[in-house]
Amino acid sequence: MRIQVTAAGKWTLDEPQQVWRGEDGKADSVLQSALFAGQAMLVVKESDDTVGFSLRYLGFKATGFMTMEMAKQNAPEFAQRVLGRMLNMASK
Repeated sequence: MRIQVTAAGKWTLDEPQQVWRGEDGKADSVLQSALFAGQAMLVVKESDDTVGFSLRYLGFKATGFMTMEMAKQNAPEFAQRVLGRMLNMASK
């Protein structure tokens, strides 16, 4: 099997990874995104009524972060766990 990166994949993989950006590149306090392994991860404020933030990546979600910075600090580990879980799912 020969695996290659497609043109679309190259575009996202060549972009800076793990660089957080809000809407229009601004530092947003409600929603920011970054690429992890070429795929978008979001950090999102759960609601206006709560303090918590969540991470969302490839259909998975991690909750319980008190601040956006705490969520972003945990993002690499979350990405690794999600990708590991997906690897296990594909191995069955």
